[in-house]
Amino acid sequence: MPMLQYIVLALMLGYVAYGISIFLYVRAQRILGAAKTSAYYAVAPFIGTFLSFIILQEKLTDMYLLALTIMLAGTALVVVDTLIRHHVYVHQHTFIHTHDGNMHRHTVTHKHYHSHLINEGPHRHYHSKKELEKAL
Repeated sequence: MPMLQYIVLALMLGYVAYGISIFLYVRAQRILGAAKTSAYYAVAPFIGTFLSFIILQEKLTDMYLLALTIMLAGTALVVVDTLIRHHVYVHQHTFIHTHDGNMHRHTVTHKHYHSHLINEGPHRHYHSKKELEKAL
């Protein structure tokens, strides 16, 4: 049986490394959302690697540089995917036209799928009258 001081230290380590980290992860998901939390969480291996250079005096090897390149590419993909905002923009177009001397008013409702990288600006687009008439 290990000495009591080692048991206490192991319990404290578990509390910090597992208990608090799970609590903070769940809280971050609630506040930031799952995607952004995952993107931030993806940075953890880089912090661990950096600390291994400082604390453990690890050396740079070819295998390490290859793994670092793969990790950077994966992290970049997660971050870019997290920043892209996907949504549907539903809107109406009203147009008036004349057939045989009679004026008609038509309203066409349709939707566009948009993906934005960070930009939340206004949506601008144009539909020709022919396109709108096809939608009737």
